[in-house]
Amino acid sequence: MTPLTTGIGPHRLERMFKRFAQLASPGSLGFIGFGLAIFLSTISSNAASAQDKANKSTGSASRSSASDAELARLRADTIEKMKQTRAGTEKLLALHEDEVKKLTAEYRQRQELYNQGLISRAELNQTERARAAAMIRMDEDKRWIAETDIAITEASMRDVLVGLPAMAPGGYSESGTLIRFNGTASWSLADAAKIEKFFSQAFGHVLPITAFGQTPTHDRLRFDHRNAMDVALHPDSNEGRSLLSYLRQAGVPFIAFRSAVPGAATGAHIHIGSPSVRAVAGADSQGVCCKR
Repeated sequence: MTPLTTGIGPHRLERMFKRFAQLASPGSLGFIGFGLAIFLSTISSNAASAQDKANKSTGSASRSSASDAELARLRADTIEKMKQTRAGTEKLLALHEDEVKKLTAEYRQRQELYNQGLISRAELNQTERARAAAMIRMDEDKRWIAETDIAITEASMRDVLVGLPAMAPGGYSESGTLIRFNGTASWSLADAAKIEKFFSQAFGHVLPITAFGQTPTHDRLRFDHRNAMDVALHPDSNEGRSLLSYLRQAGVPFIAFRSAVPGAATGAHIHIGSPSVRAVAGADSQGVCCKR
């Protein structure tokens, strides 16, 4: 009887058998047979229902496993493409750096000629504008490489972050690769201005933010970065330590990445906000949170 009694305990089986025996009069085998038929039908139905639930559970687990595997494959593919694009950008950066050097030298020469009255102000301005445009291209290359290194670092360390034990509110931990703080402040990107103000007043230049809210890169990696921002500072640098101290005092959660990963020149940075390891579907990278 074991295969047929899924979901019904032995104590219930005994009571059900007694109920049918009490209803039957001596010799009424037909009635007893009828009762047993109903009883066995009930058991079979119960077993089928339990099996159906088990099948659905197994199917759901299989779909979830397949979905996780597909997501991991997509992330790995995205990381590989980012590394390839980064290598190309490094070559482009070298060209733009050479261009800036040449235009800087040309500008200085023309400035001397202008001071001697040998060329017009318009000719000098033309060289100055070309030099400024080349510097913008060079800075954009550097910024893109920094953003890519940071994204590669976070994506490569996703499994490490997921496997870390949960932290209590206000908890703090530090290792050779990560510094974590589970701040209790009600943090949102609207508070970023306070952090930027602190940093600019302390160091005399703007906070080097590389990602503010959800970006196309986070969309491709399926990371929820809608309420977080990344800062291109090494956590062990003077500026990095000062920023982390300020964030802890303000109760703002953060994860600081100390070490680089293969394929990234540095990757060290400070992630302000909750971890971005949770997948997000259909994130709108043009949302209000991301406009700067």
